[in-house]
Amino acid sequence: MPHATAPHPAAPVRPPQPPRSLARNFMALVLSRGVQTASGFFVLLAVARVLSVDDFGRYASVSALAGAVAALTYFGIQQVMIREMVCDRARAAGIVGRAVILRAGLAVVAGLGLAAAGTASGYGGVMYLALGLAFGLEICRSFSMLGCAVFQAHERMGYEPPLSVAAGLLSMAGVGLALWAGWGVAGVLGGLLAAGLVQALLTWRAAVRLTRPSFTLDAPALRAMFYASSVVGLGVFFQQNLFRAGALSLTWWAGLAAVAEFQAPHEFLLKLEILPQALMLAAFPALARLAPTDGDAAGRLYRLIFRHTLQAMALPALLLAFYAEPACVLLFSGKYAGAAAILRILALSLPLLALDMLVNNLLVAIGRQRYALYYSAVALLLAFGINAFVVPRYGALGAAWTALGSYGWLLLFSSRFAARHGFISLAARPLGRVAVAGGACLAVCYALHHLPFVGATLGALAYAAVIVALKGVTRLDLIEMRSLRQPRAPQEKDTRACP
Repeated sequence: MPHATAPHPAAPVRPPQPPRSLARNFMALVLSRGVQTASGFFVLLAVARVLSVDDFGRYASVSALAGAVAALTYFGIQQVMIREMVCDRARAAGIVGRAVILRAGLAVVAGLGLAAAGTASGYGGVMYLALGLAFGLEICRSFSMLGCAVFQAHERMGYEPPLSVAAGLLSMAGVGLALWAGWGVAGVLGGLLAAGLVQALLTWRAAVRLTRPSFTLDAPALRAMFYASSVVGLGVFFQQNLFRAGALSLTWWAGLAAVAEFQAPHEFLLKLEILPQALMLAAFPALARLAPTDGDAAGRLYRLIFRHTLQAMALPALLLAFYAEPACVLLFSGKYAGAAAILRILALSLPLLALDMLVNNLLVAIGRQRYALYYSAVALLLAFGINAFVVPRYGALGAAWTALGSYGWLLLFSSRFAARHGFISLAARPLGRVAVAGGACLAVCYALHHLPFVGATLGALAYAAVIVALKGVTRLDLIEMRSLRQPRAPQEKDTRACP
């Protein structure tokens, strides 16, 4: 029944600020993700160096289990929220409000599930406390990312860098204090949770300046968002847990030392993916806006980002694979010298994961996110199935090969489904450039293998020089990226609606 009284007059709405350029948004996100990477590296390396191998294994185990369950809260809500806000600015307040309600409800469900999982795993005392702290940290991260999605929808990513600086400093201070005081795994997670909570509060304080959420109950719209995000969300859930399949498998079928040996290099490499993720986050609003109205422009933007991502991420993959032994000792101390073989294998996954992020964002932008649900579910089942066979026999080394194969599977099928809808990466030439430049890089590294720092530096310079000589990076790339950031004029647009 409608209300009998007349509605209050609407408050004046401040006109939206124009979006920043894709390049400026990317640079803002690079700065933000760079700060996150630096603080994340500090936390990872400090924890790995100060805690014993078994304690680091416990830290990795509870973090993996909490993250596996908390992945349910992501549920594709961010991508759907951004896509809907880009398509209909007038309904932005209601869209954000529904996204917050869905995420809060899923957080409650995930918390109950984690409590049952912890009991079934035999956790008690300090381990159960650590599991709860790890889950609280994941929930804070989840809501922080939802707030940052508001920045993305408005293409105002400049809000992120100061928030990342504050969160990074707080996390380093909290972890440093916990390690100095000898508070162990629970103390480390408590310090991270405090920093995560502050970041979430500050993020939403800024987000409401762009769009203040409206929590007016609209059941049909809430159900529609739930159904739309569920397809993305299940795919995200499977993919996020694929990243944790190795640590969980080693927890069940090997031991804490094997978990630590695998997770130290694996977590390090995942943190390196933060930088390409910045580019994907900056590009997603443009892809979501262009895909339904100007497929040719969206395709050119996709191929441009694909080429540069492949060329950029191949270099650290080659260097880390070649210098795996000194890298492990330098990063994690001599306790992890045996993890060099793990790092060498997993380093090859850097370009695979970065490119898969791009293609998945494209599938969401064109409304074909259901494909990720199919191939990521199969990949997760295969990963656990294969690990059940190889982990008891080969330990962390077997889990590393399984992870590399799983990440290759994701990219293979995401690219195939994108191509079915006309988005072809045209990767042959970039792969050729990477092969030639990689050969030059490895030749320099091999000639100077006794001088790792000099060899890595000169090898990187040789790689960059060959890429530039083969026109893998040109001045026209930036011009094209700027030209593609805005949709065509209204009279040129197609009549198709947003997906």
